[in-house]
Amino acid sequence: PVIDPAWEDPNGVPVCAILFGGRRPNLVPLVTEAYIWDQGVFMGSIIGSQLTAAAEGTVGQVRRDPFAMLPFCGYNMADYFGHWTHFREKLGFLSPKIFYVNW
Repeated sequence: PVIDPAWEDPNGVPVCAILFGGRRPNLVPLVTEAYIWDQGVFMGSIIGSQLTAAAEGTVGQVRRDPFAMLPFCGYNMADYFGHWTHFREKLGFLSPKIFYVNW
């Protein structure tokens, strides 16, 4: 296991990357890096995953699940997208890179 030595620090630890991901058998590369923050937010907002036997629904069907958060987000998803877009303003130019992963 890999863990930052300061993982219990109340001030937190540096975050260098944010991963959004789904599971698709074709058309989507394994890893895609966003060129800019807004593109990364867009990539997170269009996540789709093919259902497997472990998920509820028809196996093979693609389920749209922005940021993989629909079951957990308790408010309007458009507001949620907006929060991600404006979050970078608070982080400045040292914001983490955003990646879309397919696995």
